[in-house]
Amino acid sequence: MVKNVLRGMSSKEFLTQFLVLFLLFTCFQISFISMGGLLNFLNRSYVERVMFYAAYYLSYAVVSISYSILTTKNFKIYNPYLWMFFAIISSLILLLFEITEYTLCSFLYVLFAGSGLGLGLPYCLSYFADHTEVKNRGRRGGIIFLLTSIVLPVFSIIYELFNLKFFSIFSLFWTIGGLILLSFFKPRKKEVEAEGRDIPFSYILTTREFYLYFVAWFIFSFIDNLEVSILKPFIQETFGEAFKALMLNLSTLVMAFSIGIVGFLIDLYGRRRTLIFGFTTLGIAYACIGINPYNIVFWYFYFLINGIALGFFTVIFVLTIWGDISPKGLREKYYAVGSFPYFFMVFVSEIIAPYVAAIPVTAAFSFASFFLFLAVIPLMYAPETLPEKIIRQRELKRYIEKAKKIREKYEKQ
Repeated sequence: MVKNVLRGMSSKEFLTQFLVLFLLFTCFQISFISMGGLLNFLNRSYVERVMFYAAYYLSYAVVSISYSILTTKNFKIYNPYLWMFFAIISSLILLLFEITEYTLCSFLYVLFAGSGLGLGLPYCLSYFADHTEVKNRGRRGGIIFLLTSIVLPVFSIIYELFNLKFFSIFSLFWTIGGLILLSFFKPRKKEVEAEGRDIPFSYILTTREFYLYFVAWFIFSFIDNLEVSILKPFIQETFGEAFKALMLNLSTLVMAFSIGIVGFLIDLYGRRRTLIFGFTTLGIAYACIGINPYNIVFWYFYFLINGIALGFFTVIFVLTIWGDISPKGLREKYYAVGSFPYFFMVFVSEIIAPYVAAIPVTAAFSFASFFLFLAVIPLMYAPETLPEKIIRQRELKRYIEKAKKIREKYEKQ
């Protein structure tokens, strides 16, 4: 499998792509765990928690949009290591200040962590897209994200076993080590003079190909974050903490498995078809628990489908689709806008968390099912981003290989 992914590229090129994305996702995981640790340690109120997350996601959004604008104006301003410096500074803030006395450091931390993500996400994802082709972007992205997802739970385990102070020291050494390792690989952005024109956000948002996929992605991000606030407390109260932990582990394992195969599926059959399948099956799963949320069999079915859908949507919407529809060398704006629903909806879930408890469980899940089926409508009209020629060539290749096997079987008889 990995041999097919590496076909047509050097091992150093693949390792560079892997390292760039690996550091981005691990640094985001570190900042997310650290923010949760800070809030738990300081025991902040609801309003302060909202302000805390607002500072993080607002700094991410402002820096991400600003960086993507500047890179289209002048290719020379980008620095592949700048976002890593922000990650290092954010870790230093937790070590240099006593958080029990200076709560200002918590806001300084989220500002630098959010800014680091705002600089890193457009650069890292556009770097990956620029160094892959549409015919193999799904497979490479799936393999890279699968390998990364195996490591991400380790950070949560380290935090649970020790404390925030130790985790801050660990994160500092992790980011410094990542920066040193990245400097050895020396990632370079491809400059494409023929396509070196500025693309305004108004053009991106009004492009049919972009907004149809964006609407579907926005609906899923909203539903997923809304339902989590209802789903976890309900399962814990109804079936117990042990069952909730079992279901989350099941969903995580299934998600890792689906990540490993979805990249190959979308490079074989296309992005749109896979997305329609994911939205439809997830809508059915929500409909089942909406009909009878006290049936434990439906919950097994839901978490199985949810894990598959999360793996599908992560690889397609985070790594693949925006690279498919954006011009080479000018992809930062597409990824900055395309990743916005995921981060914005995490912030929205923090705001609405105290209020969703009043929503009846059956109504909430039926609501989710309805909107997931609704998300299929824009996908029905969205153009396929994998060229039809590539799909037909691969179908013909599979048909020829199958015909050869049948002929060999009859020749032996």
